[in-house]
Amino acid sequence: MLARRIILSVITALACGMALAEDFAVPEINLPKDPKHPFLACSAEELARLREAYRSKGPAHDVVARVVKKADKIIAQPVVFPPRGGQHNQWYQCDQCETALKTIDATHHQCPVCKKVYSGEPYDDVIFGRIHRRNLSNMTTAAWAYALTGEKKYAEYAAKVLLGYAERYKKYPYHGNSKWNLVWVLSAGGHLFEQTLSEASSMATHIAPAYDLIHNSGVLSEEDHKAIRQQLILPMLQNIDKNKWEKGNWQSWHNAAMFWGGAMLGDVSWLRKAVAAREYGFLDQMRNCVSSDGMWYEGSWGYHFYALRALTALAEGARRTGTDLWEHPQLRKMFILPVQYTMADGTLPRFGDDVRSSVKSVPDLLETAYHATKDRAILALLPDRPRWETVLYGRDWTQRAKAAALESGVFTGAGHAILRTKGEAGLTAAFTFGPYGGYHGHYDKLSFVFFGFSKELGVDPGRAKSQAYRLPIHKKWYKPTIGHNAVLVDRKSQRGAAGKLLLFAANERFAAAAASCSTAYPGVRQRRLLVMAPSYLLVVDDLASSSEHRFDWVYHNRGSNVECAAATKKVDLTSSGNGFEYIRNAKTGRTDAPVCARFVDEAVTTHLIAALGADTEVLTGDGPAASVKDRVPLIMLGRRGKAAQFAVVLEPVRSGDKPLVSAVDCATKDGTLTITVRADGRADQVTWTGANQLTVVRNGKAALRRE
Repeated sequence: MLARRIILSVITALACGMALAEDFAVPEINLPKDPKHPFLACSAEELARLREAYRSKGPAHDVVARVVKKADKIIAQPVVFPPRGGQHNQWYQCDQCETALKTIDATHHQCPVCKKVYSGEPYDDVIFGRIHRRNLSNMTTAAWAYALTGEKKYAEYAAKVLLGYAERYKKYPYHGNSKWNLVWVLSAGGHLFEQTLSEASSMATHIAPAYDLIHNSGVLSEEDHKAIRQQLILPMLQNIDKNKWEKGNWQSWHNAAMFWGGAMLGDVSWLRKAVAAREYGFLDQMRNCVSSDGMWYEGSWGYHFYALRALTALAEGARRTGTDLWEHPQLRKMFILPVQYTMADGTLPRFGDDVRSSVKSVPDLLETAYHATKDRAILALLPDRPRWETVLYGRDWTQRAKAAALESGVFTGAGHAILRTKGEAGLTAAFTFGPYGGYHGHYDKLSFVFFGFSKELGVDPGRAKSQAYRLPIHKKWYKPTIGHNAVLVDRKSQRGAAGKLLLFAANERFAAAAASCSTAYPGVRQRRLLVMAPSYLLVVDDLASSSEHRFDWVYHNRGSNVECAAATKKVDLTSSGNGFEYIRNAKTGRTDAPVCARFVDEAVTTHLIAALGADTEVLTGDGPAASVKDRVPLIMLGRRGKAAQFAVVLEPVRSGDKPLVSAVDCATKDGTLTITVRADGRADQVTWTGANQLTVVRNGKAALRRE
């Protein structure tokens, strides 16, 4: 990646409260003199490429022509403006069943479980929000159709939407996404949408680009221009700017909106504030919100890409006005890092508030980044068929680059270790030990996810697909420790905490990582070791405290059900609290023997063997994943004392095949843990000494060593 450091230069601290980044600076930010629109949505050269493709034949023409065809359908329909602003999708769930509602019509919304019908505010307003977003998207499509064809009918449609919102923006009641927190509503609410975040994203991705594209079309009078600027863009920017975040994806979008909206106002002070304002501008966000590896601080890939989309919009706006932000090394790293986290099924680990992210799910961002950086690692991710952005930037889509082989790695800034081994199963695991991610982070320190045979096996629940942030299930299941592959202490959730990497070692056949944490549970020290072999994953936990505790080793694995001979007694946990109320089909039991379990699935069954532990309480059942109806089997192994050790092997095999691992033994002497995994007539011995020393021996020969 970029190695050179750019010499600090010319922005003064007096200009709009600017702050110079320690390792990067940009030249003074200005707008073009007498700009010829469009100049921000695209450059003259980029627009010429699009128009040439539209006039030609072939794949590039087809991509561009689809926009015009879509616009033809759009302008044939009337524009409908809802009576008030939109509301957040987090309100579109049944309060009782905690599941997403189904839309019957604009004023009736039904729970698919209990069949209760909701009506009025805020449920209707969620639909209003969808209509507003559709209006803005349609407006932008029509504006691009005008730019491509020069036909004023498209510009007239876009102008109708722009002027409609200019007329309504300040008339729409000011509102927020909370019913209870008035202070929050006053600082973070809006008129068109319920939060400054949503208004900012609409400004950067729709309102400003569409206005730029039709600005010189001749369909707008001087009064129209004044209305759009003074009744829509300026008051929206003023509303956004009242809500400042030192860290957060909200501010990333605020900055993008200030740059794009300010450019349309012709007011360079907005642009300078977006890039270099102290504590919250682009430069400070790169320093304070992005790890040294390039990961967004919230620790969720969904929010990494969400923030990156805003940062990309800002960088592109800056590029087209003569300022290069793409040279910033942290911005470049944000595109490259996710590749190294790719799991066996092509997705990224579902840490934090995420649903299902992958690098290839953001091809538009990758096209933009490649155009700006010409980094061949990004080129390797791009499709061999053109997209809109491919044509816009003029990339030759027939030119390919070979993707680098994925290997085990440790990313200390982000706080993750990725383990991979070569074997038939293609096993992959991601281990999290880094800092707590704040609002969108989870209480999941030292947890892990596990993949094999190109499938997700060990599950992190992420967040509900329906964004149920306000509902109890988010606070009691998705965010807390119980929903993760971690260790519960006294059946309570962790605090927000950071762990510490103890060791990392890897080769083609074995990979290992260990980390510790002493702040997630006050007075309790946990050390966790993961050792990946070609056919199994060994998870070792060593917990110690000066007082008695209950320790529950928790694991969630995809499958139709979990089978365990040690847990046979059915139990109802609906009134248990601490998240246990979300566990269904629960069974319990106690044993002094090693615990064996199977997570049964049609394609891959995961076998679990836990080393002997005195008086182990076993709980099996299933818990929520994407929703309360998406169920994932789980197992908990409970032990009591001032200290506890767990040594567990997870071995996925194709259904119908037999597992190789037959036993796991764990012994402790003078602080050294020795774990023996017996499989297929051989023994793998793992010796973990002094927390940061590790030896793995297979059949008497050292297979992995970290001293």
